[in-house]
Order: sequence, then C-alpha cells, then structure tokens
Amino acid sequence: MKRLFLLLLCFPLLLFSQNEGNIWYFGWNAGLDFNSGSPVALTDGQLFTLEGCASISDMNGDLLFYTDGMEVYNKNHVLMPNGSGLLGHNSSTQSAIIIKKPSSSTIYYIFTVDGMSGLLGGSNYSEVDMTLESGLGNVNAVKNIPIVTYACEKITAIQHQNGTDFWIVIRLENSNTYHTFLLTSGGLNIVPVISNIGPVYNSEIGYLRSSNSGDKIAAANYMVGSNVNLFDFDNTTGILSNEVTLTNTPFPYGVEFSPDGNLLYVSNVLDAEIYQFDLLASNIESTKVIVGTVIPVSGFGNESAACLQLAPDNKIYIANISSNYLSVINDPNILGMGCNFAADAVDLLSSTSGAGLPTFYSSIFLSNSITYINLCYGDSTLFTSSNVFFDSIEWNFGDINSSNNSSTDTSAYHVFSDTGNFEIILSSYLDGNISTSSTFLYIMPIPEINLGNDTSICIGENLLLDVSNQNSTYQWMDNSINSTYEVNSEGDYWVQITDANGCTNTDTIYVITNPLPEVNLGEDIVLCEGDTLLLDATQKNATYLWQDNSTLPTYTATITNNYSVIVTDSNACINSDIMNAVFNPGEIADFTFSPQPTDLNNPEITFINTSSNDTTLIWNLGDGTIIEDETYFHHIYESAGEYTISLIIINRYNCVDTIDYKVIIDPGKFHLFIPNSFTPNNDGHNELFVIKGRYIIEFSLKIFNQWGKQLFASSDIYKYWDGRYKGKISPQDKYTYLITVLDINGDTHEFTGVIHLIQ
Repeated sequence: MKRLFLLLLCFPLLLFSQNEGNIWYFGWNAGLDFNSGSPVALTDGQLFTLEGCASISDMNGDLLFYTDGMEVYNKNHVLMPNGSGLLGHNSSTQSAIIIKKPSSSTIYYIFTVDGMSGLLGGSNYSEVDMTLESGLGNVNAVKNIPIVTYACEKITAIQHQNGTDFWIVIRLENSNTYHTFLLTSGGLNIVPVISNIGPVYNSEIGYLRSSNSGDKIAAANYMVGSNVNLFDFDNTTGILSNEVTLTNTPFPYGVEFSPDGNLLYVSNVLDAEIYQFDLLASNIESTKVIVGTVIPVSGFGNESAACLQLAPDNKIYIANISSNYLSVINDPNILGMGCNFAADAVDLLSSTSGAGLPTFYSSIFLSNSITYINLCYGDSTLFTSSNVFFDSIEWNFGDINSSNNSSTDTSAYHVFSDTGNFEIILSSYLDGNISTSSTFLYIMPIPEINLGNDTSICIGENLLLDVSNQNSTYQWMDNSINSTYEVNSEGDYWVQITDANGCTNTDTIYVITNPLPEVNLGEDIVLCEGDTLLLDATQKNATYLWQDNSTLPTYTATITNNYSVIVTDSNACINSDIMNAVFNPGEIADFTFSPQPTDLNNPEITFINTSSNDTTLIWNLGDGTIIEDETYFHHIYESAGEYTISLIIINRYNCVDTIDYKVIIDPGKFHLFIPNSFTPNNDGHNELFVIKGRYIIEFSLKIFNQWGKQLFASSDIYKYWDGRYKGKISPQDKYTYLITVLDINGDTHEFTGVIHLIQ
C-alpha cells in the first residue's frame, strides 16, 4: 500500500529570447558556459587579462565574440583581422561592454574605457560587423571612435524605456559628472545627458552597475573615498538623481544588484568580504551584513573578492583573484545569510580568474523570466512569469500527451503526464510584438520504494524493513530517520523517502504477529542404563528437527545427552526446547549357589553374590525367606521342590537390576551301585569293594566265603572291604555279599550277590 508525498522544489531560471549572456570569457584563459542552466567551465579562451572584459552570444546562446577591450576574438578563438588595437586596457575595471545596435541583427558596438595608464584615452567605441569573414565577424572601419576623454574605469548600459534603445553611462575622472549617451538604430548620439551629482572623486577604480529594471545605478569608489554611491536613474531621460552614499564599504570594487533590485551587494577587495544592503530600508547603510568571505589565494595577500556579476541562472558570481575558482551567491533575492553565499563554488579547472568578469547591459538577463517549482512526477508544477512588461503571455508546456498543455495565466499549474525532459515555451506579447523564450526542464521520477506486501512475523522475531537509497533521507512513522527499521510487534509501518532531488514517496506495510508453537520436553532428568524416555513434541501441522536431524514428532532417549527439538508450525514460526537426560550406570546382578542339584538328604544350599559390592542386596529365597545385604550365606530347605531364587541389587544411583535362578530339592529316591569285582593288588587301581548309593538312611554289608564263613561286616556305606581277613589278603575267589538298606522313604531293601576278588 503506497502513499505519495511530493516535495516542492524551487528552480528559478532566467529565460530570454536572446541568450546573449550565456558564454563568458575572462581572466587568464577562463570561461563559463551557462547554456545548460548551470555554469560549465571552458578552458579554450584566449584572454589573458587582469580586469575588464566582455563577451556576447547570439539568441541561441552560441558564442559570437569576446574581448578584453584591446583585442577581439571570434567564436573560433581566433583574433579578428581588424580586431586588435582597441583603446581599452587590461588594468581597466570595465575595459569593455558589448551592445547590439538597435534594430540590427549583425552590427555590435564595443564600448571601451582606458585604464589609469591610458592618459587621455578615455572612452571610445568600435563596430563589429558579423556579416564579415564568412559570418565570423570583423571590426569594420568604425573603430576607436572617441566618446569622451578623461573617463573613469566605469561604464554601464541601460535599456531605454522604449525597450529598443540603450543608454551608455560613463563617469568622468576627478568629478561628480556622469555623461549618458543614447544609442539608437541611427547610431550613438555623442551629445550627452549630463548629471552632476554626489561627491567629487578622483578614484577611477571600481564597477558601475545598474539594476535589471534600469531604475537604479551603483558606483564603487575604490582607493580615495572608499565608498559606494547609489542613484535613481530615469531610463526615459537618462538623468541620475537622489544620490545616497554608503560610507561603511571599505575598499569597494564590485557592485551588483539582486535580480529583483531590492538588495545591493558590494565586494571588499582587500578584506575579501561580501556585503549586502537592503535598498528598501529607510536607512540603507544600517542594513549592512557580511554575507560571506572569499578564500584568498596563497601568496596573493587577502586581495580576492573582486567583480560581482549577475548570471543567466539568476545567481551572482564573484571573481576570486588569481584563483581556479569563483565564489557564488546562490539566492541573491534573499535578505541576510539566506542569500546562501558559497566560497570556491565553481571550478575553473586549469584556468584562473582575474579581478574582472564580463560586463553586460543590465537587462540582458531580464527579457523574459520564468520561475517554476515542483519538478517531481505526479506533482503540480507551478510556473510564474516575473516580467511585468508585457500585455499578455501564453505557456506551452511541451506535454503532448496532456489534455491541458497550455495556459494564459501569469502563474500557471501543470501536472506532467510522464517523467523526462519537456520544452517549456513562454510567449510574451507587448504592443503587438511577441517575445518567445524556451527551455527544457526535467520532471524527475519519484524514488522507488517497496516495503513489500503485508506480512506476518512470529513473536520474538524481528523484521528488517530496508529502503536504502543513495543520497536520500528517510522518515518513519515514529520520526526516526535511518534507512532501515526493525519491526518486532504488530501494526502499521510506513516510511517517507526523499531523494537527492527532493522528490518524495511513501509506502506502508501491515505486520501481523503469530504465536510460537508450544514446545516442552520437560525438566532435566536422571535415569538408569537400560531405561528409555519418550520425548513428545507433537504439534498440529508442524515439522520437527531433533538434535540428530531426525524429523519425527517423538524421540526415544536411551543414552546420556542433551536432547533438543526445533518445531516449525504452519505459520513458519519456530520454537525449540532442550533438556538433559542422564543415564546412570547400573550393576549386573548375579550369584552362585551349590550344591545343585540336591535333595532332602543334603538340603543346605550355599549362596554367594557375584555382583558389585557397592550395592544394596535383597535376596528372595523362594520359600518366604528374605535376606538383605548378605554376600555369602547358607540356607536349608525343609521340603523338596523347585524354588525361584531372586537377587535384587540397588547401586548408589538407585539403579536396580534383578536376576533369578531355580533351585531344585529332590525328594531323595533310593539308588544303589554294587561292583562285581575288585583287585586289591596294591597297583592303585580298584583296590576296594566300593558300594555307592543315594537316599540311604541305614546300611548293612556282610561278606562270606564259599563255605559260609563271614569275612567282613559294615553298617557304614563309606566303609569299604579291602579284601583282607584278619589282616591278610584273602585268596582270589568268589565271595558272597548280603546288603540290607533302609532308604530315605523308610523302605528296606536286601541285595545278595557275588563279588570277584582278583589278585
């Protein structure tokens, strides 16, 4: 969503039907071209002069010729064949001024004024005929025609009230006398209109200027007197009147009126200061303001602020003596410091300024003036004609795609249909005559700005709005002025951007904040090896990323680790959680037991713990017996059966392990083993008659020889016959045994048989 703000830009530009003052040559090979609207340095000039000079262009602003008052150069910067030897001087303040002969398009007058060393040279004039030299012009036979002797270095030209003729004003040396000569289509009337006015001066140096409208004259009187004289001038009669002397103007050299004629500027050549006076005040002298100081050139003392000259761009330029720069008063119609003085504002490149700038007749920049403001696309551009010497005017805005491309209003508004260059034509009508001026202006595009579509962010997230645009300024809704703005809450955000041209644009974005998904893996936890922990981060329409890059909504933890999950919901909001699970080591429960198998004949079982000793032990012996913290013990089972023995161990981390074994107590089933021979021959093998049995309570054994004689008897199953009778080994033979047994179940068994004694 965009809002459009358009800033008013004000561009005053003096337009004229005869762009005769657009090319300047002065100083030491210095020059300026104002045809583009702003001064562009020229370095092809041939002048090498300290002070006075003049130049003239045609109605299109193309150079015709220029002079230092002594030599005349054509537009190709070549000395005219008869263009040398004019009676000006390079040390004359205003060595020359050029005026086109009224009602002629080809004849120009060069009025010259000699310098201090010129003795009786005075003021003279010569003619340049532009039809000669194939249109390059030449000084014709009318050359160095005397006007008046003993002239000061001061001369100015003022257009007659009839709009056609000119007054040439010259002050005489060592006097208060001004001679005013009328130039008409018939030539120069050498009979002057004489005005004796003001103090008598013997100072020759300093400029003589008139206002654009020709109703005022100012004279700078350098050296003796060091003051400035102001006069009213009647451009119908040529008479000077109402003299006012400004005495607080030390070392005045240059004088110039503001374009509207309400202010006077004076240069102090030694102190490098520029003064401003308000001509509308009742006490003009009391309004003096120092509006600027020219930067002196090293090695040239403080002498730097010399000639003041109004230019086609409605600014006043200041000659900086021996400098590669000119200073400028950018807004000379503004009272006080608002006139915007700028030192060293115009670079002359490799050329150097002297004390002088080209002298022009006062109204050369007043033929038709246009002021316009608001040059940004989409704005309403206001055009104003400041010239009141016309019966009517007509504007043509050069906007062929507009249905409202013309106006007859003195002040006219126009909204241009596009950006780009447009030719503005102003036609002014006076007494049936037409004066046409034209210029190009550029309608500038507004700066591009795009905060993007309305969007959303997540709580805790920052959105960086960036409208960076080189050479622009910014203002956000909270009056912050950075090119970026960080958003972290819901609402409307807008910014206004103003580019280097003063054009403005605005954009707005609405930002919504979405909640974060809820994620809680729980508190940190301690578990035991072998345990499992299910971590659940399940959300609706969400994606998951666990610490090992798995992407399921749940995770089973089995080892000590930091477990984390990042959850992204359907709004692209992200939340995460982390928890620590510690799996402590456990013990492996185990034990041994014996004898096994066993029976009720031997029902005592020995148990031995083989688990870690750093544990708590709990034994469950399966017959209701519980024993704690014993690692070695015996237990007698009272009855036959199968018993489950459980050992539970608990280590210092409270981790538990259990193991079970089965113990079998047989009921004692009777069994008896009787060998059929033995060999008591002392060879260490089968020496005894050994009878083995199980589950026997009582036992009786009797041995008889073949004649029935009893040789051996025993009631202990573990007392074996070694084949002896009365200490002697019985002979090898067959012997009869009688065995009587009472088993564990109370049953009596009788066995008889033959045993072979072998030697």
